[in-house]
Parts: sequence; structure tokens; C-alpha cells
Amino acid sequence: MSDRREQNFQKPPGALISIINRAHFIIINERLKPCGLSAGQFLALICLVRKQNIIQDTLARHFHIDKGTVARAVQKLEDGGFIRRTPDPENRRAVRLFLTDKGREMAPVLHSIDLEWEKGAFSGFTNEEKEQCMVYLRRMAANCISLVQKNGYGVDAGE
Repeated sequence: MSDRREQNFQKPPGALISIINRAHFIIINERLKPCGLSAGQFLALICLVRKQNIIQDTLARHFHIDKGTVARAVQKLEDGGFIRRTPDPENRRAVRLFLTDKGREMAPVLHSIDLEWEKGAFSGFTNEEKEQCMVYLRRMAANCISLVQKNGYGVDAGE
């Protein structure tokens, strides 16, 4: 194993997760640039590809990010013609999100980018190792969310 890889293994878990997240962000940004999108809009758009007619605040809760970040991403997607927002008839302050035709056309591109990144990230893993890694990552994410909520940190992002 190279010295550089050895150094990465010796980093604490938070640093390794940060490296993975940053690499994901860079790759997604570069791949989406020709489409006029960025990594900041990726999560919202891919979520809407999977399920439409959701309230904007649901995105913030689902991804545990603040409402302002989601609002900016949604605004850029609407300005780019990828989504449309409509007021929720049951709650005038809430906004429901829908893909436009342009947004729906992005679905295969988004899936391709996501699969490409995942394939690269799990390069050299067996299927069993990949599945076990995902189990551990989900457990870590749940533990971290619980820790944040238990301590009352980032309430806006966690609820």
C-alpha cells in the first residue's frame, strides 16, 4: 500500500468522511456543470426524480440540511426550468415541488452520474464489502443524527 493511502487510513473517521464527501461534491459539480447545475442542486433534483409533490421543508428534513440551503437550491432549480413550485393548498406557507419536462429529462443523467461515482468509490470492494460498508455508514449516520438531536444542536436541520 502506498504511503499516501496509508496516511488516509490513519486519519480519524470524521476526516475520512469529509474526504469522501468533498470528492463526491467535486465529481458531481464537474459532471453537472455542462447541464447548468451544481452539486448543491443534485440532492434536491434526485429526490424529486424519485418522488414529486413533496413539501420543500421535507427535503431539508430528509437530508438533514438547513431550510435556507434547500430554498436556495430549489430557487436555482426553478430559475433553470428544472422544477416548478406551487403553494400547498392545505398550508399557505408551504410549497410543493414538481419536476418540469426539463427536470424529468435529467433523471437518466443524474442516475448515471450517481452510479459512476458509486462505482468509483467502491472500486476494489466485493459486493459483500460494499453492502457491509453501507450498513455501517447508515448506522453511523443514524448515530450522528441522534447525537445532534439529543444535544439540541442543529434542530432546524434535524427535524
